[in-house]
Amino acid sequence: MAVEEMLDSLEKQTGVAREVLKDMIAKKQKAVEGVSLESALRLVANDFGITSFGEKKQMNLASVVSGMKNVVIIGRIFNISRIVDFKRSDGSPGKVVNVHVGDYSGFAKLAMWNDQAKLVEDGDIKLGDIIQVSNAFAKENQFGDIELSLGKFGNIQIVEADVPSLEHFKKRIVSAPKRVDIYNAGQGLYEIAGEIVTVFRGNFIFNTCSVCGSSLVGGKCSEHGDVEAVPAMIISAVVDDGTADMRVVFFRELAEKAAGITTKEIAAMDREQRYEAVGKKLLGKTIIVSGRVKKNKISDMMEMMANNLGELNIREESIRLLKAVEEKLNATTDDGGNNI
Repeated sequence: MAVEEMLDSLEKQTGVAREVLKDMIAKKQKAVEGVSLESALRLVANDFGITSFGEKKQMNLASVVSGMKNVVIIGRIFNISRIVDFKRSDGSPGKVVNVHVGDYSGFAKLAMWNDQAKLVEDGDIKLGDIIQVSNAFAKENQFGDIELSLGKFGNIQIVEADVPSLEHFKKRIVSAPKRVDIYNAGQGLYEIAGEIVTVFRGNFIFNTCSVCGSSLVGGKCSEHGDVEAVPAMIISAVVDDGTADMRVVFFRELAEKAAGITTKEIAAMDREQRYEAVGKKLLGKTIIVSGRVKKNKISDMMEMMANNLGELNIREESIRLLKAVEEKLNATTDDGGNNI
């Protein structure tokens, strides 16, 4: 392949302007004595994680897994968070906005920082737009969902493509998850109802990044380094519905709602006081909880990352069970009332 063709391919795959790429190639030639133009181009491509000069293959969102780099997806924007302004540890300003995109296979959250966030702020991309995201990297958040981030050479552009309508995502996201017995719960979004039989002892507090809300590891954010630590609440419990039991984890505001106590109040207690306060409120309580169920990699057991919580209403549950019985009976008879 000729150098110009390789340059064409590199420009398409990275979304970086041709003149910028040429300047980067020239700098490589100066930095590495005796390197040819083609070799310098390949070195630049390697910096982008590109080893092939054919078109980079677009992926379905359902195929994206944590740890992937140089991801290319196309999806429709169906939700945009508010833009958050913040200060970095060195005092410089920054901004971030989260954009949710979806295709026929699934959806993911895309974090857009600084100049990328200005695309939303200035109205260059908006709700309902179909966008192509190139050179993104993927990670799994604490709820088991995939998040995409754009590196230095990431690119977003509006395109035309066959993806579901905005109405499709509104109906899909707001629709209630399927109620299942815990015994029958697989991986996915579900609702379960049962009694809290165990509350695990622990700190009940974890520190998060003041910028993106991610958990801090060793006091640092994996994306933003040294940041202000913001405490958040976490509760891990076991729910039993008579068919089986499942570990359910409540984070942040949902943990506060479950325990009826604020993060600030919990932080002021010692570990034993925290357990007594949370355990007294939750043990023996019958709840309805929904969230993402996934297999714990360590225990190999199913567990739920809760995203909604309610108390069991006996009257409503009785009506629901009656309807379920009626539907089951109707399914076993034909229109004439005869058994099938």
